[in-house]
Amino acid sequence: MKSKNLMLGFITILCALFFATGCSKETLEEKKEEKIEGNCSITECMKKIKATNTMEEITTIIGFESTTDAMIGSDPIWKFDSKNWISFKTYGNDDITIQATIDKESIKNENVTLPSSSDLQKDLNNGSFTYEELVEKLGGDGTLTSISKNSLSYTWVDKTGQRLGATFNNESGKCTVASYR
Repeated sequence: MKSKNLMLGFITILCALFFATGCSKETLEEKKEEKIEGNCSITECMKKIKATNTMEEITTIIGFESTTDAMIGSDPIWKFDSKNWISFKTYGNDDITIQATIDKESIKNENVTLPSSSDLQKDLNNGSFTYEELVEKLGGDGTLTSISKNSLSYTWVDKTGQRLGATFNNESGKCTVASYR
């Protein structure tokens, strides 16, 4: 009787291991990142998009159709993968913002040194600065993350993962808002 119970226990353990292994393999396959290939990377696509582009024109630039994602919002998005997408937001009749959400790990720059928030605030208070001046101060280009008819926004990520976002007025070329995240 003991050997029969021992044998049933052994078979039960083997079956459990078999099913657990099978399920974990399936789970790993399900978790594989679905990455959509377009005409350009998200950062390159953002450089090609203009605030005056229609959704159809943006689709042509990117190379695949937009969708919606309830987890992200109700705006149309071009989803490159789970961490990178471009959204199309409308405010009123002709106020459009094209916003990129980009995984900060993919845009880290070892050469970028972010200033203290007080130094940045001082620069803003002293007449602000242009994109080119900020690039020189930080030691590297920013990544274009937002386009509208009135402004462009860029993000810098330093080697530690700290992010600086700065918005530049299209007319004056000067920074209007800068913030750390």
